[in-house]
Amino acid sequence: MKERKSVKPIPTISSKARRAVNCSTAIATLLLVLASGCAPASKEPNREAGGTAPQDGQHEQAKLVFYSNNGNSEESFDQSFGNALRKKFPNYTIEYIRAATGTQLQDLLASGTKFDIFFNTIGNFERYMIESGMEYDMRELIKKHNVPLSDLDPVYVEYMNGAAGGPIYGFPIQNNVMTLYYNKTLFQKFGVPFPQNGMTWDEAIELGKKLTRQEAGTSYVGLTVNPANTANQNQFSLPSVDPLTMKPTINTNPLWKPLFETLFVRPFENEIARAETIRLKKIPDHYTFVRDQTLAMYGYSSGLISALGEEMKQLDWDIAALPTFREKPGVGAQPYPFQMGITSFSANKDAAMTALKFLLSEEYQKEISEKGQMPVLKLETVKQAFGNKSTFSNKNYSALFYNKMASIAFKTPPYGAAIDRFHTTSALQLAQGQADINSLFRQAEEEATKEINALRQNAK
Repeated sequence: MKERKSVKPIPTISSKARRAVNCSTAIATLLLVLASGCAPASKEPNREAGGTAPQDGQHEQAKLVFYSNNGNSEESFDQSFGNALRKKFPNYTIEYIRAATGTQLQDLLASGTKFDIFFNTIGNFERYMIESGMEYDMRELIKKHNVPLSDLDPVYVEYMNGAAGGPIYGFPIQNNVMTLYYNKTLFQKFGVPFPQNGMTWDEAIELGKKLTRQEAGTSYVGLTVNPANTANQNQFSLPSVDPLTMKPTINTNPLWKPLFETLFVRPFENEIARAETIRLKKIPDHYTFVRDQTLAMYGYSSGLISALGEEMKQLDWDIAALPTFREKPGVGAQPYPFQMGITSFSANKDAAMTALKFLLSEEYQKEISEKGQMPVLKLETVKQAFGNKSTFSNKNYSALFYNKMASIAFKTPPYGAAIDRFHTTSALQLAQGQADINSLFRQAEEEATKEINALRQNAK
């Protein structure tokens, strides 16, 4: 198969941003989160990856440079990826460029600095890949290296197959799910039974009412959830932006209303819970749960365990599966994975795919699972290993896998990220009793529409 003689020039942010925004509007129905861009789904995959795959890890030498603009430190990169890759492939030189002053994405592109693998969280990954022109269809390399995508949890396979034959620019490596944290000390103090896997939100709210109280001058709140995570990973798989009209959905999709009423109105009908939200000027959050220890139950990302691990040692806590809606029995939140993809200008695409294949292997996924990092494979051996070697090895980790993950909603970078704050603001105003839900949704729709229009205008 004929090789390309040169790598296409690296475009500038501004030119590619214009192309991405205009094209995303024109063919929104064909965009995928993992298979998005300005080419129709029938576009032929990249052919420079043809031929027979070398034995994985048997390259004489290879240098692979990773980059992410999500703020990960070198230490974090090494702990999550770098050390495992160096151990598996001692003949590879693994480097990581951290986003900082002078090494932001636009700086690297402007200077012609190349890197082989880009990673970021879902939504952000697609946004930066496409806006900067780094996207590379990995289908041929996936086939060439026999990457076992079928081992992924079905929700990811569904997500990647959303447009038959469409390009694949990346796939998930690690995940975060939402779960229900609870303070065992408060439950024991007030004589309330612990939450269990399989609860509905109605049951969780009733449980929260038993814990919301004032005692010895301290106010305790029974139940809250994180607004941003709840909207982004909502259990109804609602997109923030309609893919056909590129308009916000908060006031047009009727399922947003029961979601917000259930999670941001009903738990705050108690005057104590509402007063605490007003006093704190926020919905009681992970800091309230971990540091103040006045929040009994909190729906949040599984990543809290590693983010505040040291502080959580001072708390007697456990988890239960995220409660579910009656309309969606057994369905939890959407996943929020880290995704990795090979860049169009990588000079070591085979070595890069070898590395990515390892990161999707049972060997690596079991290793991170043991450390308490969420895997992306459906294999029971991987799931059952979760937390076995973590600081907190005696927790109800089965809760993380109890629900079926909700289907991943359509992503519309950069618009979705731009209107996230309207979901958070609406949730807070509802919890504080500042306005009725219909008025808030109309206001959020108007302001979000202006934000989207401004972004589209600036991209022209």
